[in-house]
Amino acid sequence: MFSYRDDVGSKVSIYFTKQEKECDDCLIIPLYEEKWLFTNHKVRGIEFPGGKGEGNETTIQAAIRELMEETGAYADTFHFIADYVVESADRTFTKRVFFARIKGFQQQNDYLETNGPVLMKGELAELVQQPEFSFFMRDSGMQEILKNLKEKLAKENTFLL
Repeated sequence: MFSYRDDVGSKVSIYFTKQEKECDDCLIIPLYEEKWLFTNHKVRGIEFPGGKGEGNETTIQAAIRELMEETGAYADTFHFIADYVVESADRTFTKRVFFARIKGFQQQNDYLETNGPVLMKGELAELVQQPEFSFFMRDSGMQEILKNLKEKLAKENTFLL
């Protein structure tokens, strides 16, 4: 587990083993043809797609929907990376982080609260440090998640089974 306080003072704990509880939110780290897929949020800037589950959705169902809504992308498989628990003054929630290889895109007229997909090539931990990225993409917790993902991808044969 990795714990810290984020830029707004919330306590954050990141678990690299799946927690028993179904998560409230999801975050997807997508890769398409050796490029990282982000979405450009209209307020926060560039970030990974994700969001809150709706109704009785499972976290995977929410990930499929959020990925499509915010980027027009679809994937067959979502691989667990981390559970990200945030305890703020407003609410406490758990965000499940997935890695997904994108199979393709569906053109959309509207990407809801985002300006749609953004593809970038490069070292992921360095890319997210750019000022046009959302503040939470640059925090120490995201760096730990990206380090864990990099290690898993280096062992890809066993990770993707």
